[in-house]
Amino acid sequence: MGTRDIIAQLRQDITTASDAGDDRTAQRLRNELAQALEESGDRSADSDAE
Repeated sequence: MGTRDIIAQLRQDITTASDAGDDRTAQRLRNELAQALEESGDRSADSDAE
């Protein structure tokens, strides 16, 4: 899976976890998303994490 695919999947997973009320998982995924964005050099999408 490419970096953009991973980022898109993380965003979808964050939404799913948040909608299910699973705040712990959503926060873990947000941290993973932040790391993926940092590694990709794409900081422009940070605000889209929720």
